Amino acid sequence: MNENVGVVLYRKSDMPGTLQAEFCHTEDGNGHGIATTLENPPQGFEGEYRVQYFDQNGDLQAERDLEIRKEGEQYHLRWYNSNVVSGIGIGFETDEGLLVGYYDV
Repeated sequence: MNENVGVVLYRKSDMPGTLQAEFCHTEDGNGHGIATTLENPPQGFEGEYRVQYFDQNGDLQAERDLEIRKEGEQYHLRWYNSNVVSGIGIGFETDEGLLVGYYDV
């Protein structure tokens, strides 16, 4: 199956400006990550982050810049690799955090 889609759940960390991530991807499997804001810690999820994703063994799988913007009740996400868009996602807030579906471009 080569669909190149995934789901990620971002939760706010105890450390201001930091999000914890859990992901599932059709090609890359499951893993976790940590996103750290590039500017002042946001009030919500919106902002610009540097994120590191790790596989189930704890090995670094990817590093990306992440932009999260809220539009109404929806969140729009873009991941950048060397200033080029590498992923696009859409999500919404749940009791658990920010739930996002995404597609690698």
